[in-house]
Amino acid sequence: MTRQLSLNDAVPSPSEDLVIANATVITGAFLPVLENGAIFIRAGKISATGSAQQIISQAKTKIPGIRVLDATGYIVMPGLFNTHTHVAMGFFRGLGHGKTDMIESFLFPAEKSLTPELLKPLSYSYIFDGLRAGVTSFVDHYYFSEGIGRAFETFGVRGWIGETVADLGGAFPGRESWQRAKDLIEKTKFGPLIKHVIAPHAADTVSPGLLKECADYAKANNLTLHMHLSQTDGELNRVKARDNMTPVAAAKKAGALGPRSLVVHLTSATDDDIKTIKDSGATIGYCPTSTVMYDRLAKIKSFHEMDIPLAIGTDCAASNDAADSLGELKIASVLARTHGVDAAKISPDHLLAMATTIPAKVLGVEKELGTLEAGKQADMVFLKTSLSSEPADNKLANVIYSMGARDVTHVMVNGNWALWNRTLPSLNEGKLKDEYLAAVAEIRHRIQKSGHS
Repeated sequence: MTRQLSLNDAVPSPSEDLVIANATVITGAFLPVLENGAIFIRAGKISATGSAQQIISQAKTKIPGIRVLDATGYIVMPGLFNTHTHVAMGFFRGLGHGKTDMIESFLFPAEKSLTPELLKPLSYSYIFDGLRAGVTSFVDHYYFSEGIGRAFETFGVRGWIGETVADLGGAFPGRESWQRAKDLIEKTKFGPLIKHVIAPHAADTVSPGLLKECADYAKANNLTLHMHLSQTDGELNRVKARDNMTPVAAAKKAGALGPRSLVVHLTSATDDDIKTIKDSGATIGYCPTSTVMYDRLAKIKSFHEMDIPLAIGTDCAASNDAADSLGELKIASVLARTHGVDAAKISPDHLLAMATTIPAKVLGVEKELGTLEAGKQADMVFLKTSLSSEPADNKLANVIYSMGARDVTHVMVNGNWALWNRTLPSLNEGKLKDEYLAAVAEIRHRIQKSGHS
């Protein structure tokens, strides 16, 4: 006998085969929206999507006693990516506003007080914030990244982690950073949800030779290269003085630009730089709130007009105190319109692609993630509809412009419930908060003691 429960009932068992039925299913960017749709999940993967009647019948034939969860009143959409984070920087929340020259004069000195044991608990706040906004996949670039990977494992989310590599600047400059990055990949064991990126910090903090080593290693091991690029005028000026070329040109010369390159910010990029990015096939990690809060917006009209792939990110708590990829899509749309971008290039489908299919492609997982199609991993977000967001003639536009993180109630990653009724079903939120605040107090004490506050 088929067991039918509501999404408002108690949390189902982990990794259970089930059918999500009677929902509005946004299957993905530029894909159909299924009214009264259903998703059949088996062993953490999507077995089929379609009409509720069709999918329930199909599932019952294969598994007579399968559980059916009634998702009436819910919108289900693919899990979102946050393609540029420093999740452990939650201890900077509220401190970065109004700072000038923040990276060199504020962030790097303070980060010198970090030690490996602090990174896991320091990551809890930003991960939870992202999860509550529908983020199932985080791309992170920071120091002592093993702890960050362990934090992602704790929350049951996907993480792409990159140990910051820098020999000319940053909190811990030196060739040792490259060895730490390789050791993280080659010697540290994680579960299947944790993957790696190569993370040279930026063109001014990484020497040309080391940047080439990073690029060569990424290509040889089929890894994404994830770096800040032309993120400030200071970076532009330093690289010009050193190499007589722009940061983008330096990255190209080192072989760091290509279809598996995720280059972030491009705030100080020239018109020629932007063409170079386009020709290389690289994807731009686009963090609109962060760039505006910290400095200024990049030449986004050129990005859109040249159809360069944009992958949404939030950056860190020093320049964007929230990890809300869903909200960032609306901000990206508003800023694009303000800068004269053709509305046809920032349709709801284009915006959703920035948080789903585009990141999946640059990370090399487009066959596994990004849409709710048969054969993909069961990463999905559930938003509860309400009076506040009706009517909803265009469901995807409604999600982006009328709904938000407040409406995310459940999140599934790899067929498991990472969030259920906005709570952590297998974790003690109070304990996590205590551990996080203790770590924040410790790092802030160290910063103050060192004189870098």
